Order: sequence, then structure tokens, then C-alpha cells
Amino acid sequence: MKLHVLGCAGGIGGRERFTTCLRVDSDILLDAGTGAMNLPVDELSAIDHVFLTHAHLDHVAGLALLVDAVRGRKGYPLVVHATEPVVRLLKESLFNWRLWPDFSEIPSAENPVMTWQVMAHGETVDVNGRSITCLPVTHTEGSSAYLLRHNIEGFLFTGDMCSTPELWRTVSASPGISKVIVDCSFPNAEASLADLSRHFCPASLLRDVVSLPLSTELLIYHLKPGQEEAIMQELRNASQGRSVRALACDEVFEF
Repeated sequence: MKLHVLGCAGGIGGRERFTTCLRVDSDILLDAGTGAMNLPVDELSAIDHVFLTHAHLDHVAGLALLVDAVRGRKGYPLVVHATEPVVRLLKESLFNWRLWPDFSEIPSAENPVMTWQVMAHGETVDVNGRSITCLPVTHTEGSSAYLLRHNIEGFLFTGDMCSTPELWRTVSASPGISKVIVDCSFPNAEASLADLSRHFCPASLLRDVVSLPLSTELLIYHLKPGQEEAIMQELRNASQGRSVRALACDEVFEF
């Protein structure tokens, strides 16, 4: 199983900052922010499944453009997986014929470009030998993390989140999870803003993951533009032996 980071920034600004989108092998996206726009059309057409963590624009903007780009290029629909609240919000607010066409009805409801697949927290789906488990996190209504495995090896992608102790207990009890891609959006000086927007700052993240084994590498994503180094320095200063580093666009991992 190959993980390719197409976007992992907490905002835009410059050629190196693209918002959240991770590609698993050639056919799965985890979120579909502006990072999805890095793929050429033939590679976009190879995407068969998109798993959304939540409905915020920086995680779904690329989905709206992706379905338009692949229209007529696939003989079957792109399947978009998310919890019921996330699907409902995207239908009401984005794919609503006002802000963007409803591609679940294009070219027809019987033969659409895109279909929705509601996924419950705790549910696992198998996509050609890769298991993907949807887990609850504290952010917006219906927000999810995804635990991905091929055989026993795998990783956790948290999406955006704040304190969710039960998530770390679940991961700690899951063998073979060597890496966790986790949100840390703000420096400690903006802890109140992190709390208000339900994100982590370094102090709150390190408090929350105390039950994770020290051997689990934390790959930090969603760093706000211009604050990346300040956030990472605070994490390194307080990590107490825990492995932490910033995730980078275009990185590739094998599991």
C-alpha cells in the first residue's frame, strides 16, 4: 500500500502549500482539498473512492472540480464515503445546483458521475484488500479519522480534530500502526483559537496522545501558513522522546 501526500497544509500561499488530500495507491483519496488539483486528468480518472473526514472547504474543494474533470471518462461512478451528517451537509451546501451542480444526478440519476456511500463510525470497508475503518473525532458534526491497513501494516489519518482520547486508545490497541498523521494547526500562543475552532496546538496535542506508544511516529499536518516552524519547534521542545515531524507535500510512504 502506497501513500502519496498531494496536500497537507493548513491553508494556501505559495507553490508548496496545498490543502488536505492524500492518495492511497492509484485509486483512493483521503479528503479532496486543493492537493487533488496536482494530479493530471488521467490520474484523476483512476480515482474510484474518496473518503472524506468532514465537509470543510479546504478538504472538499478538489472534489467539486474532480468530478467535473472526470465526467465522461469513467464507465462507473466515483464513490464518495463519509458519515451521514457530512453527506447531508455537502448535498445541501455544495452539490445543490446553486453553488455547484449535483453530480450524483449527472448525466442522470441512473448513471451518475458520483455516488454517495454513507459510512458509520466504527464501520470498516474493504477496497481491494485494503481495510479502511471510520473512527469518530471531535471537530465538526460527523467528523472522522480513518485507520488504513494492508495486511497488518497501516497508518491513521485523523483529519482535523481536537481532544479525542478514545481515538488514541483504539490506535494503541491496533497492531501494525506505525504512523499517525495528525492535525496541529496553531502555536501555543493561539491555544484559545485552537480550542474555539476545535483544532490542536502543540500543548493540547501532546497531552491528548499520552496513551500512544512513543514508537508511533506523529506526522504533523494542517500547520497554518507562516506558522509552520514555530508550531514544530514547540512540538519538538515538549515531545519528551516522542517522534514528531512535519508531513510534507509529495512525500511517499510504503506500508
